[in-house]
Amino acid sequence: MLRRHEFWCRVQGSRELSHISVSLMLRFFAVSLISVFIPLYLYKELGYSFTQTLLFFIFYSIIFAIFTPLAASFAARFGVKHAVLFSLPFYVAFLILLSVLKTLPVPLVVLSTLMGISLAFYWMGMNLLFYQASDHSHRGEQVGKNSFYKITATVIAPVLGGFLITWFNFQVVFVLACMILMTSAIVLFLSKESHIKYHFSFRDVLSKDHWKNSIYFSSKGTEAMATGVLWPLFIFTILGSYFTLGIAGAVMGGGSAVLMWVAGRYSDHKDKAHLVHVLTLFECVSWIASGLVATPFHVFAVSALAALVTGVRQPPLEAMEFDKARGHAVSYFVSREIFICLGRIFILVFVLMINNVQGGIFFHSLMSLTTFLF
Repeated sequence: MLRRHEFWCRVQGSRELSHISVSLMLRFFAVSLISVFIPLYLYKELGYSFTQTLLFFIFYSIIFAIFTPLAASFAARFGVKHAVLFSLPFYVAFLILLSVLKTLPVPLVVLSTLMGISLAFYWMGMNLLFYQASDHSHRGEQVGKNSFYKITATVIAPVLGGFLITWFNFQVVFVLACMILMTSAIVLFLSKESHIKYHFSFRDVLSKDHWKNSIYFSSKGTEAMATGVLWPLFIFTILGSYFTLGIAGAVMGGGSAVLMWVAGRYSDHKDKAHLVHVLTLFECVSWIASGLVATPFHVFAVSALAALVTGVRQPPLEAMEFDKARGHAVSYFVSREIFICLGRIFILVFVLMINNVQGGIFFHSLMSLTTFLF
């Protein structure tokens, strides 16, 4: 009887993971249609200053951090899938206001607030959902598969987004992204939510057990801003068009996709920490090289190198992150997201202080070495 129960638990978990993977793929496709172009949309198309553009991302990170504990309380009470669903209207509203910003000058602080709230609820729900659906012994493989689906979507999306922006306009991309986002949320509810009662207290976030990973999680925030904000702003002047920028994003994603699946399965049978530490040195080198590019050839060569390193390094590293959530998942993911947001803020404030995008890229190259502390 016990074996039959375990069998059906595995079947249910596999079905749940499939829905999570498809939902993530659709979500990343929708977001990747536009995300790489948002810094340039604000800075180049709408004429916001460099400082205003970076302040937009700084403020959304602050809102993200503030609302993460609230998102955790919501997920603990109403369910993790409902937290994901709750995030959707905020992101759709953000995209709609972003699309009409040229004719309806809504304060950027409003857009930052909508985006920050949406991401706080989405990632709290999705992280807990994947944590409860995956299992420790196969987590590297499961992370690798998830990453494969996500990255595959992000290979096509930037090229399509760049094409649509070049031949039509940003508004077409915004509408398409909204439609796909709504579909991604619906997919999650194809299977019934198993509402697990999580305990969460705001005091748990202050536990010293979470602070030992604070520097590493901050480096994930610097990576997010270096990849999503600083890198597009830096290389656009070299590439000269949205379509070529989209292709550069596709090169970085495409090289990672298959490697993530293979590396994820391989890492379940090896020492994950040793594999990650070796690859972290190459990660640092790839970011240093990113800050030195001067021609389109350099951009694509560095993108290929980054894809190779990320593809092998990311699955075991993410699997290690989920493994450490055991026993205190909610407070762990809350503190994780808060420190990631602090990393986002630190790197953008640093760039504003030195007024140099390259300096921010080099700053992250050093932060990437904090993985040795994890």
